[in-house]
Amino acid sequence: MTRPPAMTPRRIPRQDRSRRTVERILDAATRVLSERGYDGASTNRIAREAGLSNGSLYQYFPNKDAIVIAVLDRFADHLADRLGAQIESTVSQSWEEGGRALLDVQIRLFEEHAGLLRVIVEQVPRLGPFDKLAALQRRLTDLVRVYLLLNREAFRDDLDVDATLWILAETVGTLSIRYVLDGPPIPRERMVDELARLVIGYIRA
Repeated sequence: MTRPPAMTPRRIPRQDRSRRTVERILDAATRVLSERGYDGASTNRIAREAGLSNGSLYQYFPNKDAIVIAVLDRFADHLADRLGAQIESTVSQSWEEGGRALLDVQIRLFEEHAGLLRVIVEQVPRLGPFDKLAALQRRLTDLVRVYLLLNREAFRDDLDVDATLWILAETVGTLSIRYVLDGPPIPRERMVDELARLVIGYIRA
């Protein structure tokens, strides 16, 4: 879905210098959003963090929301690469081991980027749609579907793959996000173990 002009960059950088400037803006915005949240991330603060003037920032982005969307798009690409690589690297493992490793990586990634995760949870309903986040979800769903089909004989006979994928994505995703953002007194290893037991108990024959 095409975003309105107010939500998109003013221009696409084509020269190396322009691309480096945009990366500086996005790096600075990532730090400011992570430390201060959406409300504390003004364009003035982002420009100052990037070592640029407000005018230089506005050459590339019309407002804060356009910067936030670009940051979250880049973050979604990062998550897709890390989680996709994790799934592909565990094909040779047992599905129990591979599934637990994926849960562990997901929670670690969320913890590393807790500030951006909070922005996603709080702002995406207002700023969306986010094509990159939707594409990430589709990519992960397709990879997990392959994983389920490869190990189909280990799962219960009445398992509906499409229904299982949706339930697992919503359950694991929501619990992982709430764990990182709410900070309950549960060590990460214990949280991963409990999530793994939940998933295994749900799908195993």
